[in-house]
Amino acid sequence: MSLKKKNLYEFGDFVLDTSERQLWRGDDTIQIPPKAVETLCFLVENHGKLMSKDVLMNELWADTFVEDRNLSQNIFILRKKLGEDKNKNTFIETVPKRGYRFV
Repeated sequence: MSLKKKNLYEFGDFVLDTSERQLWRGDDTIQIPPKAVETLCFLVENHGKLMSKDVLMNELWADTFVEDRNLSQNIFILRKKLGEDKNKNTFIETVPKRGYRFV
């Protein structure tokens, strides 16, 4: 039996396991829709880097046509789950007309 390498990222009160696509706050699992957790994993794995909307769309929906609002909805869901509000984005920064960055 082989053991999977855990890719754990800690930020604020949260721990994200990118290999299992699971987010925790303390001992509680945070339920996030699959595409939103994929978005979070990609942003966290590329933390500090500006991810353009095109890069995110290609990464998350390769070979599928979806509207930009799908990405916007994922970011909205993530901000809500992470306890952010529109006046203070602690984890996910929006760079107008350019994309998003996990800070």
